[in-house]
Amino acid sequence: MRRLSCFSAALLVLIFSSFGPLPIPLTAQKVVEPAAPSLNDLSSDKQLAALIRGFTDRSTDGLESVAYIDGVEVGLQGRFQNVVLGRLDSKSGLGAGCVSSLEEANAFFGRDLETGKLVPRGPFAAESIEAVAARHGMSVDEFRFYSKMLSDASIADALAAPASSSIIIQNNNGVNEGFNDTVAAFVVGEGGNAGTTRGAQRLNVFNFAAAIWSGFLDSPVTITVGSQFNPLSPCSTSGGVLGSAGATTVHRDFSGAEFAGTWYSQALANKRAGSDLSPANPDINATFNVNIDSGCLGAGTRFYYGLDNAVPANRINLLVVVLHEIGHGMGFQTFANGTSGVLLNGFPDIYLRRMFDQSSGLYWHQMTDVQRQASALNTNNVLWDGPNVNIASGFLTAGRDAATGRVHLFTPNPFQGGSSLSHFSTAASPNLLMEPSINVGLPIDLDLTRQQMRDIGWFRDTTSDNVPDQITGVFPSGNILIFGSNVSITWTNTGGFNRNVTIELSTNGGTTYSAIATNIANTGSYSWTVPSTPTTQGRIRVREAGFIDLAGVSSSNFTMSLAPSSSAAIIAGRVLDREGQSVRGAVVTAIDPDGTVFSAVSNSFGYYRIEELTAGQSYVLSARAKSLNVSGRVVTTENDLNVIDLIEE
Repeated sequence: MRRLSCFSAALLVLIFSSFGPLPIPLTAQKVVEPAAPSLNDLSSDKQLAALIRGFTDRSTDGLESVAYIDGVEVGLQGRFQNVVLGRLDSKSGLGAGCVSSLEEANAFFGRDLETGKLVPRGPFAAESIEAVAARHGMSVDEFRFYSKMLSDASIADALAAPASSSIIIQNNNGVNEGFNDTVAAFVVGEGGNAGTTRGAQRLNVFNFAAAIWSGFLDSPVTITVGSQFNPLSPCSTSGGVLGSAGATTVHRDFSGAEFAGTWYSQALANKRAGSDLSPANPDINATFNVNIDSGCLGAGTRFYYGLDNAVPANRINLLVVVLHEIGHGMGFQTFANGTSGVLLNGFPDIYLRRMFDQSSGLYWHQMTDVQRQASALNTNNVLWDGPNVNIASGFLTAGRDAATGRVHLFTPNPFQGGSSLSHFSTAASPNLLMEPSINVGLPIDLDLTRQQMRDIGWFRDTTSDNVPDQITGVFPSGNILIFGSNVSITWTNTGGFNRNVTIELSTNGGTTYSAIATNIANTGSYSWTVPSTPTTQGRIRVREAGFIDLAGVSSSNFTMSLAPSSSAAIIAGRVLDREGQSVRGAVVTAIDPDGTVFSAVSNSFGYYRIEELTAGQSYVLSARAKSLNVSGRVVTTENDLNVIDLIEE
């Protein structure tokens, strides 16, 4: 039997007890305050506490930074793990939540695992399916129906997307164990899982999760998830370990790193470097407890092996848990110590560069240890600030700053020592995959986790050549558009980019945008009717649907106006050098869209005047003299007299 390896991981623990749940329930239940544990229970709790404390250790003692040809590596030795805990209520069924410290675990259970003393429960979301359905204005049956329909559609989209990364589930189990278990499946076809043995169904779930992730992440380097189902003890009615999963190493100062002196999880570091920086290790390691399926936690409890996100009572949704934990392994995690504010070996990580404290106006990488320590206590004021999450978060009705789009991170109130802030807030509505609560209605389309991955550096690279895809040559640009006219918006994709796009219009030079078309096929062109919105600062932006990081914008402003007037217009002004001195004898030209040239020569004081122009027309205006050259600029004659000074750059 293989031993549990000490890789950096996200440990999952399930407790079978009479305490109120974070439910995956069928009915709403009144929360019952936990009773003091018996001596036997306390002994089991102490063992569980030791296990959690070991896996969530955020100290850096003994973590050596090793320099290689391409950067610096730290093996995490099983520390910095996010731990998924669960509890089984006799009335409500199973519930689970992901924590990063023993203190958070105590708050989850409502008791101190080392002393048995009752403690206040933390703010882990506890919603029944009835509550979620009511919030959506549906009956439970309607909610189940539409949730399954949306889930099936999300799965179809993910699996149909062109996968530009290869995520391999490395089966580390031996003969007749774990993934190779030949015992008949509990239910053949459970939730669309066609495996006929328990081992086959387990592997199908892992491969399905990998396929969903590979539909959204691009990497030229194969991502390997070392995986095994082994017996993990203790496992009894007092509790048991579900499993563990997470990144194995972190890296900094490698070729391709966006920021110097910044730690990246192994899979992301490999992607940006374009090579495997730690070939002796899998990118992520995952070990799950095979004994769960023997009912070691209680009669009728086991993993749910369906692929449809429709989980019955007393089952653990393995697919959602694997998706969640792979997210941590791909980089949804900070390696700073929330209690002390200390950084991993003195360097920030890419995640905390996006952690923004709105009270101090500082990002975590800009803070001192003491400031980070204080920020970790700043409940509900630490937010994720990344351009991709910000632009895509508008569907949230809670857990978001409406003015900026920033999304709240999980900062427990009261603060629970050791909190790593490596989750979105439980206040988010609808629920998000990377909240700490494994709850009813969690999506399997990766929701804002996709945008968070883009924010930390998982750039779009369709052809896996380690060159970011681009959108270029956006038209219209620098011309005049007439209200009501039909215009073809065009753009060019590079790097084989072929995902759906959103097209937007700005009337203030690119400061803000409004949608023209959202999530449309990327054909390189779109027929558009010019709206009756007068502006001389029009811009078109074409971006990947749901993201801002992969966008092309008109290279210069264009004008939207009524049909050009036939009335005469004049452009006049002065020609000045870079010191502000007038330039005599400069030839000033104005060229219309048909190529007709109008010109004038500046006088002794630098003044020029071009007449017989058309009002409402666009011209390319430039000036040349013996020692001066003012390059062309596009101007529109909005008035009878248009005063424009031409100044040497």
